[in-house]
Amino acid sequence: MSSKKIQPKKTRINIKWVSGILFFIVLLVSIWNVFKPLPAGISKRYEPSRTNDVKLLLDNSYEQGGMHYEQTIFPAIYRLIDEADDFIIMDMFLFNDAYDGSIQFPKLSSELTNHLIAKKRQHPDMPIYVLTDPINSFYGSYTPDNYKRLRDNGILVYETDLTKLRDSNPLYSGLWRSTVRWLGNSENGSLPNIFSKNAPDVTVRGYARMLNFKANHRKTIVSEKAAIIASSNPHDPSGHHQNIAVKVSGQLQEDVIRSEVAAINMSGGKLDHEEFPINHHAYNNMMDYGTTLVTEGRIKETLLQAINRTNDKDELKMGMFYLADRDIIRALLDAADRGVKIKLILDVNKEAFGKEKPGVPNKPVAHELVAKSDDRIQIKWAVSHGEQFHAKYVLITDDRKQQATLFVGSANLTRRNIGDYNMETDAIITGKSTLPVFRELAADFDAKWTNEYSHVTDHYEVKKDASFLKTLLYRVQEFTGLSSF
Repeated sequence: MSSKKIQPKKTRINIKWVSGILFFIVLLVSIWNVFKPLPAGISKRYEPSRTNDVKLLLDNSYEQGGMHYEQTIFPAIYRLIDEADDFIIMDMFLFNDAYDGSIQFPKLSSELTNHLIAKKRQHPDMPIYVLTDPINSFYGSYTPDNYKRLRDNGILVYETDLTKLRDSNPLYSGLWRSTVRWLGNSENGSLPNIFSKNAPDVTVRGYARMLNFKANHRKTIVSEKAAIIASSNPHDPSGHHQNIAVKVSGQLQEDVIRSEVAAINMSGGKLDHEEFPINHHAYNNMMDYGTTLVTEGRIKETLLQAINRTNDKDELKMGMFYLADRDIIRALLDAADRGVKIKLILDVNKEAFGKEKPGVPNKPVAHELVAKSDDRIQIKWAVSHGEQFHAKYVLITDDRKQQATLFVGSANLTRRNIGDYNMETDAIITGKSTLPVFRELAADFDAKWTNEYSHVTDHYEVKKDASFLKTLLYRVQEFTGLSSF
């Protein structure tokens, strides 16, 4: 009888030991993937350079006797592709047409695909590389038609290997990396696709990978002619969003090439940046614009330095889709205390491709900035008719020295976007504040601020939201990484 009583105790002890070991393994995996070394070429600040060739590209949407959509970014991208002679390297986050609604959007994904294929047919030996995010295949649950078309025409398409990056939400990621990740994925899913009921069904493993909340969020394209760094995606339902981009030629092209070759090699490529020479350029210190390429966490580092240098002679204008990073928020509040004139136009975070959002993080962040600065930080909300104010830029001008600094590109100012978790690319443009890029952007911002041509912004008080629950939700999501921003 005594031996029978002892056996269950041993079993319980063994279960505790096994459970403890498994927990310890998951914990170690979680910690390692938060702090592990970044892949080569990720989170870089390249050497400053100079050029005379910088062009501002803006997509604006507004109502004036009907909706108007002024689109300049993708037409410029199509021209860059059409004019290329030597090579094209493109890195785009959302590259699909998934949508269930009845609104007609520009066919961005198919038109971009068509231009790339036409160029390859025109120049069969031209190397064309496309890097994108696995969200477009629902993390390997199916092969999108545009992937097939590009590959069938000899264009190499890579999906970013996001597992090489750090994890922003270790509460989930450690468990996922220790278990479901090793099962891979397949194209025999039976679950509905949350992005579109018309898209192929997806797998449980696809959903599990999606919940890891990680992305290659870049939007760049480069040829031997120029580079474009943008906030816009070749995603049909995003076709009416307001966005910003810069088109640049010069040393920045070479830096984009180095950055994108590293990203492709991280995802299975075997490229050398020297395969993509820029043969016809000359740079000197007398050129008008300073240009610097920054990616991932170096965006935050460099932006904080710029904000912290401001004083009561400076003005900061920001247009931003998501603003949530705690260090950036503290820097803005400190700048306001120093007398810096700060104006922000923020998306209201209400619209997401036909689905309603709760206004997080921008509404609680806006409340904090206005309240803690005693109204010195001024905020307006971009008016939406279903589209998003998807721009991501910060323009700092020094009236005394007549100098300007512009941060522009793919990066939202959130922990995930600028904390070395997502992949992001921004360009920093500097120069005299009277130069066209800075004058054009300042004029566009001011026209929106004053509703000069249409009602495109609302006063802060119109959509003010001091909800404690939303503030708590934002702070928890920003801290843990369990969010979509």
